[in-house]
Amino acid sequence: MCTMQGDEYVHVGIAPPDTSWYLRFYETWDDEGQEMIGRFDFTLSVEMANLFRESVVPELDFSVIEQAADEYYKKIIV
Repeated sequence: MCTMQGDEYVHVGIAPPDTSWYLRFYETWDDEGQEMIGRFDFTLSVEMANLFRESVVPELDFSVIEQAADEYYKKIIV
């Protein structure tokens, strides 16, 4: 994994050449240094989002927050 020294919130981004989806994730140690914690997000086309919602989300052991990409990026850009 690539990181920037001193930057605590570097996300790793992965996408295929056709840019049909985009995965970003961040992982770090908890305050006690015992467990890895993190978060991730996907940017998907409408068609892929529908398939993901129907096929993948029901199998997850955590809740999913869904929002339009433009709203999401406005929220995370500081």
